[in-house]
Amino acid sequence: MRPDFVYFDLGNVLLFFDHNLAMRKMAKVAGVLPSQMHSIVMDSNLQIEYETGMISGLQFVNRIADSLDRELDTSEMLQAAADMFVPNPQILPALQRVREMGIPMGLLSNTCEAHWNWIGELEYPQVVGWFSPIILSYEVKSMKPDSRIYEEAQRVSGVEPHKIFFTDDREDNIRAATKAGWSAEVFVNADRLMKTMDGWQ
Repeated sequence: MRPDFVYFDLGNVLLFFDHNLAMRKMAKVAGVLPSQMHSIVMDSNLQIEYETGMISGLQFVNRIADSLDRELDTSEMLQAAADMFVPNPQILPALQRVREMGIPMGLLSNTCEAHWNWIGELEYPQVVGWFSPIILSYEVKSMKPDSRIYEEAQRVSGVEPHKIFFTDDREDNIRAATKAGWSAEVFVNADRLMKTMDGWQ
């Protein structure tokens, strides 16, 4: 069925990312091992708190500094945390096809302020100019697969849940979208997504 609205995930759909790369860069700035940085940021709730907007970038870095018992430069650490994205050029024809079909598109992403600011500064063509609304976890204080972020995304889309299509690389996020009444598909690659779009004609 042809949707009336399409939501795209950001990470590993529009842009590829590597948290381990970020951990290595942050560890280099802090002068510690990547495994130690990973333990502080990823093996705790710290990254989740940041991505849900519970803490600011300054608080995020201060928490890391406290754990390491050393002073850290906030700007340098946030830049290291964000410098982990590579654009997915294969997604551009899919975005163009949805636009040519006249279907509005939105962005629905779990992300933090540092990552989003970095992406905005680099103006990736996979992100700029395609999406309205843009629903970000740190702004709405809810992360996929929590139901609240889907409810907010549906509300601002202005269409009924069953008329929304969503693609995301994580199966748990797709299951949550389906539970919310959306049509949803795990993103494998752009060619697979284009085949799905063949059925919208």
